[in-house]
Amino acid sequence: MTASAPVTGSAPAFHTFPRPLDVRWVGSINDIGREDWHTCFPPTDVMQSFELHQATEAASIEDVRFHYLVLRNEGAVVAIVPCFRFRMSLTVIAPENVNKVVSQVRRAFPDFLFLNAFVIGTPIAICKDLLGVRADLPKARRDDVLRAISREVIARARHLKLGLVFMKEFTSQKLPEVKDVLSPRFNFVESAATTYLYLGEPGKSTFKERLRKKYRSLMNNRMARVQEAGMRWETVSDFSRYAAQMHPLYLQVLNRSKIRFETLSVDFFAQLPQRLGDRVFALLCFKGEQLVSFELFLKDAEWVHPIYLGLDYSLRDEGALYFNSIYKIVEVLESQGKSVVQLGQTSYAVKASIGAVVDRLYLAVHHTNPVLDQLLKRFGAELFPPTPLPRSQRVFRDMKENDDGLARHGIHFERLDAEGDE
Repeated sequence: MTASAPVTGSAPAFHTFPRPLDVRWVGSINDIGREDWHTCFPPTDVMQSFELHQATEAASIEDVRFHYLVLRNEGAVVAIVPCFRFRMSLTVIAPENVNKVVSQVRRAFPDFLFLNAFVIGTPIAICKDLLGVRADLPKARRDDVLRAISREVIARARHLKLGLVFMKEFTSQKLPEVKDVLSPRFNFVESAATTYLYLGEPGKSTFKERLRKKYRSLMNNRMARVQEAGMRWETVSDFSRYAAQMHPLYLQVLNRSKIRFETLSVDFFAQLPQRLGDRVFALLCFKGEQLVSFELFLKDAEWVHPIYLGLDYSLRDEGALYFNSIYKIVEVLESQGKSVVQLGQTSYAVKASIGAVVDRLYLAVHHTNPVLDQLLKRFGAELFPPTPLPRSQRVFRDMKENDDGLARHGIHFERLDAEGDE
């Protein structure tokens, strides 16, 4: 769904801009166009590409309505900020004990701690923000644009009679660039963390070769179970014909997830190959003619991103499907000469058991009701608790080399119990 007709106005002038910024809200990415979009988002980054977010909008995701903020100065675009409104639970990443209490209350009050939220970002899980401010602006002007964005998105939320406003999601590296500027209006809390796995440098050693004997044996045994179960993997570029089979497998994973921000539609899976061409592909696992698992990838020159998993849980253990999905991701990335893969949010203990590390992500939250905004500041840590770090394990023969490799590729991470098991 799209928003109403464009809304225009102006933002007060800052000392770094001689004239007020022109403000325009539009209801479709097509009202912006590819050229202006890539003035603010790098065309080389598939996760921020015009085509990906055009496909997301075209997929008609249930209960999502898109809004786009466009800021101009003297006719030139200086910022584009995708937003959307949807119904969400405030307990989406709260701990289990909090959710149990809330579930009891919702028996009598079904709307308790449900809000129609205004979100700055995208419904899909890209694990980064979409504050599209022109990269060539001097820092002082960039900060002024961020202040204008924070003011305008809150004003828009009030206009739409929405209470909760939040920006998703800032990486630990991006957070210092925006926190001081946005803090007067927004409170920063933790989102679900993301994970990374270092594969090794191409041409030197493979992921499997770097494993200690115990973990290499586990990997070999799990991979053998796929063959024993009569399953096979196929890489498919145009997977649109499989969209109707992929969607229920995606829902099985989503419905078991403790963290749930969006529910994608069948159309999302069908739209991606049409919009993104060779920048998207899927790894499909079949048992006979039945699709039993898939991994959806986006790729650009620098990264190959596995962004969504689908799984038939009735066959999960028979073919060790979850672990084998990760091993196939490793195989795919190694074949394309990549050294690091981002494995995304959730299932932290499982991912740590094959050597992945955790990097934190952050949300900026605000409530248009001043009283509730103060409560958010007071109880933000309870509603949005930090991701518990999984206990690290000595998966690799040379753990220091593994950590150094992550650092070489700019990956920030945290570790609990760095010694792990022997």
